[in-house]
Amino acid sequence: MSRNGRDYHRDPEVVKRMARLMMQGAVMLAETCPICGLPLFRLRNGEVICPVHGRVLIVSSDEEAEEARIDSVVGRVESYATSRVEELLGKGSPGEILEWLKVVEAAERIRKLRGERRSLESSKPQAGRRGSSSGGRGE
Repeated sequence: MSRNGRDYHRDPEVVKRMARLMMQGAVMLAETCPICGLPLFRLRNGEVICPVHGRVLIVSSDEEAEEARIDSVVGRVESYATSRVEELLGKGSPGEILEWLKVVEAAERIRKLRGERRSLESSKPQAGRRGSSSGGRGE
């Protein structure tokens, strides 16, 4: 049974998807999806996916997991705000459109600052950095 209560291991459609991935050259990994517990697959292009949930990030520490979670939330906020602007363009009030544009701008600013911080951190000498070499997902 998966963590969300659904038993994907017995679902014939999921089993077919897994078989199709392997026939297309994907490699089944020892790591499992943090959502459903199914094995993850590495595609020929290097991308790691779950046969149910799609793209999955593998992280090696709780810090990396938190960074990925924050990036995901910022991306979803930006996407939602952009969708709202598109919906309101023809029928919404200019004030409401402006408020949603401010949300889009803030999300873009956060994304840019986080990217700059990562660049600075990656350019620091490695000796001073702490990290985990466990290879886990940081659940």
